[in-house]
Amino acid sequence: MTLEDYAEMSAERLSPLFVDHAKRLGHGRLFGALGGVAPLDGSLTVEPHEVRKQAMMEILAIAAGLLAKPIGSECLALFDHPDPDVRMGASIYLNDADPDLAEATREGVMRGCSASDVTAARRRVRQPPSPRPTLQEMSDEALLTRFQDAGERLTACQFIDWVHDDRDMNTRNAIIDELIAIRAEAKRRALLPSLVPFLDSPDPSIRHHAAIACLDFATDKAVATLEGLKADADPQVRAAAGWTLKRWRAKRDASTGSET
Repeated sequence: MTLEDYAEMSAERLSPLFVDHAKRLGHGRLFGALGGVAPLDGSLTVEPHEVRKQAMMEILAIAAGLLAKPIGSECLALFDHPDPDVRMGASIYLNDADPDLAEATREGVMRGCSASDVTAARRRVRQPPSPRPTLQEMSDEALLTRFQDAGERLTACQFIDWVHDDRDMNTRNAIIDELIAIRAEAKRRALLPSLVPFLDSPDPSIRHHAAIACLDFATDKAVATLEGLKADADPQVRAAAGWTLKRWRAKRDASTGSET
């Protein structure tokens, strides 16, 4: 079809055509693989070059037809489609419909979640917890809950630009300082054994900081946890776990006089 043909179609007709071509192009599977996200169907088959070239020309014309119309629910729904190929296609070819939504959608595909998940994570990370009660004023149960919350917020920092944005860097550093302070308060209360169950948390940051706290008394499990984190899909998680193990082993060897 020509550009004019698509321009004459309604958004209701263009949307399913966009979906079909986005699935053929497979941008979501390709970009998701870069972020360590497994394809929905377990495959990463890519169409031949000529087929992809034609599909790309078609989707550009379809996108132009959608963008030429008032942006409505049919267009915006493509950013929240269950198929990551469609979501990524929307973020690329329909960026002008909503640039902020498109950016969050791209990030979500790379991380295996939706744009709304990305937006919610950023809001949670950038909203500091209430200063009251202080860690010292909290009950033991509240302190452990705060440990879990801070760990989840640290993991959610993957959705902010802490590498290039100074404010985001300060936000991430503040959460790390918070986790250190929580561990110190737990140690003061002889509460560190209560962090052992967190070694089985699905959240990598929680497992990491629990392992740091437990290395001296639940050594085998803490070391096994850190070794597991060294194989995490997130390079930041791998690096942090490796650094923790290296530092702990150097300290242990220095205290025992052994050489490695």
